Amino acid sequence: MNRILLRVSRRGAVALAATSLLLAVGAVPASAATDLCVSTNGTVRVQMGTAPCSSVAGPGNVAIARGANSHATAGYSAGDRNNRATASGDNSEAFAGIGNGNTATAIGDGSGANSGVGDGNTTTASVTDSGATAQGTNQTAIASSPGCTAEATGGRATDRC
Repeated sequence: MNRILLRVSRRGAVALAATSLLLAVGAVPASAATDLCVSTNGTVRVQMGTAPCSSVAGPGNVAIARGANSHATAGYSAGDRNNRATASGDNSEAFAGIGNGNTATAIGDGSGANSGVGDGNTTTASVTDSGATAQGTNQTAIASSPGCTAEATGGRATDRC
């Protein structure tokens, strides 16, 4: 009888240890929740957490937001096409619209990119707390230093910082 009790005790201890290990490995902290939004051609396809996004119905309009409270908007009004906005990082924002073929990319917490009021504009804010704005036609603004703001407006202007 003692042998049976010993086997049962060992099996119970192994089962308890395995269950504890699975719970410890499988547990995901609440802070690891994903903040993600994807919108294409006027339809939100994925919405998780606190990252909202939107796109205007039209071919090629894509908005992607990743990170807590990040926002992305592609297109502004009917007729806007081929605009792409990507915001990646907590509290980042990207807008591409009021025209066609605009691209706005914000990468880094607190970064912002705004491309629009014309066609073919490109903005990239690639570090924390940076900003880039391009307005007109075929303007480029690139902010690649923390806290810098790049603005390009007028005839095929380019601004970097």
